[in-house]
Amino acid sequence: MVSKSRKIALDILKYSITLGIAGFLLWYVYRDLSLESLLSQFQNINYYWIGFSVFLALLSHYLRAYRWNILLKPLGYDLKTSRTFIAVMVGYFANNLVPRLGEVTRCGILKKTDDVAMTSAFGSVVAERAFDLLTLIIVATVTFFIEFDKLNSFVVENFQDKIPNTESIAGIVGVGIVILIVLGGVLFFLLKVYREQLHHNALYLKIRSFVKELIEGFLSIRKIDNQFGFWASTVGIWFLYYAMLIVVFFAFPPTHNLSLLAGLTLLIMSGLGMSAPVQGGIGVFHILVSGMLVFYGISAEDGKIFALIAHSTQFMLVMFFGGISFIISVFMKSRSSHVDS
Repeated sequence: MVSKSRKIALDILKYSITLGIAGFLLWYVYRDLSLESLLSQFQNINYYWIGFSVFLALLSHYLRAYRWNILLKPLGYDLKTSRTFIAVMVGYFANNLVPRLGEVTRCGILKKTDDVAMTSAFGSVVAERAFDLLTLIIVATVTFFIEFDKLNSFVVENFQDKIPNTESIAGIVGVGIVILIVLGGVLFFLLKVYREQLHHNALYLKIRSFVKELIEGFLSIRKIDNQFGFWASTVGIWFLYYAMLIVVFFAFPPTHNLSLLAGLTLLIMSGLGMSAPVQGGIGVFHILVSGMLVFYGISAEDGKIFALIAHSTQFMLVMFFGGISFIISVFMKSRSSHVDS
């Protein structure tokens, strides 16, 4: 009983710390903006475009539910997308409250409503995470080459005095590669020397398990029957993420002339921000997105307001529809979706 109480106390402390970090980052970004300034800017927003962004977001979540069904089908589960959508939205809702809780929560909801085994559901979520990570890396790589000149100028102007002997982004990348090679060599050496001790280290075992799950997630694509549906829905999800940001450009007058390439760069920043281990990416999303907008010629104040609009829209969407989905899940009649082979 004592150990269980201690674990609960540690969990509360951990999540309180992440919430405190998120709150501090949000305060740090907006500490120089007055409430009156924010309210006046919000009066200039075209809420028709915001509504369209909300529609695109819901469509992306529905596609995610559809893709999840494709991943679960080879495991013997035949699910309705509408029911999986409920689980996905509850998962997002949970993530806004407690970081990383959403993955487990949506698996738990699907267990309750459709009798999907937790291990099967969580394995498919790991596969999702793996392919989303791969997609983000591909988008980031393509954007890096397309926007190389601008990024190079930005690095030279802002980081040359902070990183000695570096005159371009190529130099920084080169330094980064050398550092990674050295760290990789050191890590390999330590793994060889302390191999036996590491096998009893909880952190090492957790990292190894996570890497193993990601690799298994990548390899699971071979078991999917509906290959076209999987890849089409993956592209569709990320295109809708991109379109959601572009639409918000039109909703806020200072950003309505931004290019499509700017939207691609912001997609990467928002993806990184939402991946941060804080509730709903709060604070990190705002720092990354507003900072990148300054790079595209948007004032610091307008960049911060845009980030607040884009994040708040999606945050409130998830809280509203996720909350409704949770209530629906409570009253949903349970059924078995398992199909005997």
